Amino acid sequence: MSGIKPQQQTFDKSLVRQSFGSASSSYNQFTALQRTIGDQLLQQQENLPSNQGKVLDIGAGTGYLTEKIIGSNKLDELYALDIAPEMLRQTRLNVTAVKPLTLLCADAEDLPLAAETVTAVYSNVAYQWCSRLALAFAEARRVLQENGVFAFSTFGERTLYELKDAWAEADNAVHVNSFFDADSIRQYLIAAGFQDVSVLSEDIVMYYETPKQLMMDLKGMGAHNINPGRNHGLTGVSAFKKMLAAYEGLRTEQGIPATFQALYGYARK
Repeated sequence: MSGIKPQQQTFDKSLVRQSFGSASSSYNQFTALQRTIGDQLLQQQENLPSNQGKVLDIGAGTGYLTEKIIGSNKLDELYALDIAPEMLRQTRLNVTAVKPLTLLCADAEDLPLAAETVTAVYSNVAYQWCSRLALAFAEARRVLQENGVFAFSTFGERTLYELKDAWAEADNAVHVNSFFDADSIRQYLIAAGFQDVSVLSEDIVMYYETPKQLMMDLKGMGAHNINPGRNHGLTGVSAFKKMLAAYEGLRTEQGIPATFQALYGYARK
């Protein structure tokens, strides 16, 4: 495992569960980005064979990718897993299941399935909330049948670098979540025992009228700052104004830019 960039924070899973649970009712208003990434994830794995049997969707959220998977594969059953029970209730409301759909409230690092249960594991922008990525990938491989497919997306280290840089002009607190780079993701997959490993990267730039609008969107999608190094009190007015001024210096004709680095991982057991 040498050479793998260490995770820069350990997430409190109760905060992750609470954050996404609170966002569940309005989540779909803020997830155009996640839907775009999910569509790309499925499109780029077209060279893989169609999945049959049982399939697992990790981090199902409100069920967008779950619905897509059901519509594009000849499945016997699909497991939709999420850490937040409120999200799974939304999944049940949003997914038209023509095949058996089983909802699982659990952590990606501790999957409640027996070994070699599923033919494919999918996940759309969920693994960035795993502090123990080696364990999460090992769990995905454990539940896969031989020659099973693993396809997932996550956010890479360049995500929100503009916001990070702007905050760095204001204070030394941790205001933005940090994520793995593509090479570390690749090495973790190989170390977990996966074959035919491929990690693709894409920078998606979103534009906002103001930095405040960006931060409201991040909160709406359940992705606001939950780092242990965050400031637990109120951020000072002076520091906040410094951040806003620094971010304004990046404004373009389209607005305030925010980069999201999408990483797409594909592998086989």
